[in-house]
Amino acid sequence: MHGKRAKALLSLAALLVGSSVACGSEKAECTTVGAIDARYVEIGGSAGPLGECTRAESDLDGGRAQEFRNGSMYWTPQTGAWEVYGQIGDKYAEMGGPTSALRWPTSGELATPNNLARFNRFETGNIYSSPAGTYAIHGAIFDAWGREGFEASRFGFPTSDEFAVPDGRQSDFQGGWIKFITGTGQIVTS
Repeated sequence: MHGKRAKALLSLAALLVGSSVACGSEKAECTTVGAIDARYVEIGGSAGPLGECTRAESDLDGGRAQEFRNGSMYWTPQTGAWEVYGQIGDKYAEMGGPTSALRWPTSGELATPNNLARFNRFETGNIYSSPAGTYAIHGAIFDAWGREGFEASRFGFPTSDEFAVPDGRQSDFQGGWIKFITGTGQIVTS
């Protein structure tokens, strides 16, 4: 209990005092501060999954972002500070990061309950990296998949990102597909 309390106090001090951790070879240009620093330290700092920072924290679409050797950290007052890296980070960047349909991350990288895949949560959906590939699921299709039981459902893991079909949007899964009909808001499944 004492270790957890000390860690919490250090995180709080980082937020309140603005302590920073220098990282990378450009120490004056690359420090972590505030909530991003607190999360960065929590996940292991430069020895953690992100590695050393490569760019200073900057404003981005109503929040803050900072790049690291192996991924990025994102922060807003509503979502907190979260890391996105690896194949999930690559997909998120490809989609446009916080300006994408997923918006801001709301978790760090997590294991699925069956331990067969990894995922990050975002404001409107998730990105999954599984044996089926790395795909984003969001919006009404994500909600419908969730009602079915996510990857534990008959659908399994996603095998495509959402794509346009003549009457709406669709995502494919190991065990079928889920379609959102734009004109009616109806969900149709295979």
